[in-house]
Amino acid sequence: MKKLLMLSLFLLGFASLSFSQVSVGLNLQNSRNFVTVGTDPDKTFFFDGRLGLGRELGLELVGAYNFVQKSEVNAYFGLGLGLFDHYHPRKDRYYDETYFAIPVGALIKPFNNKDFGFLIEVSPVFYSEYGNYLRGGIGVKYTIR
Repeated sequence: MKKLLMLSLFLLGFASLSFSQVSVGLNLQNSRNFVTVGTDPDKTFFFDGRLGLGRELGLELVGAYNFVQKSEVNAYFGLGLGLFDHYHPRKDRYYDETYFAIPVGALIKPFNNKDFGFLIEVSPVFYSEYGNYLRGGIGVKYTIR
């Protein structure tokens, strides 16, 4: 757990130094909740590091492409790689395995301040011997410019 915390702090520090805009957010999913730190979600390509919260911590790295870019809404799809612990819909089990996810979502920015938005996302999750499932949820995201 200490290694995961140190890795998360390192990624946060690296992201804040490497990119002029950093986004932070909270995703409330049906399988687990994520705290996110990433690059500017208004760019054509953006990246997120997601720290999964729950009984066990997990880490998911996501790269995404905005196929709709407007001032009020961005629609995207991407590819995610889950590392460390992965939560399975059967609530009595945890699997320490990598998995792949294909997030598809929209970031809706209804206010005059376009740095804040609401997130809607659905993502099929694939992993080897334990099966697959569909994850979905809502969230908020703020871009620090």
